[in-house]
Amino acid sequence: MDTQKELLDIIREFVELPEEGVNLDDGFRTAVGLDSFIFLSMISSIEEHFGIAIPNSDLACFSTLGDIVSYIDGRRYAA
Repeated sequence: MDTQKELLDIIREFVELPEEGVNLDDGFRTAVGLDSFIFLSMISSIEEHFGIAIPNSDLACFSTLGDIVSYIDGRRYAA
């Protein structure tokens, strides 16, 4: 399964997303419409699903959906 699809499936557990039209260059928080609490809950789900730990200091790096996909792929396949 590809990371983008898996990530979007996780995001859909927290917010409603259109089936089409989600762009990896979209600003993450604005495109998805997350508040801080939902964002942190979603990050926990991402960590659990992908078997990675995301330090709080790395969260500021997530500007777009593509940033998160790249981060996950980098951590996932580095092991």
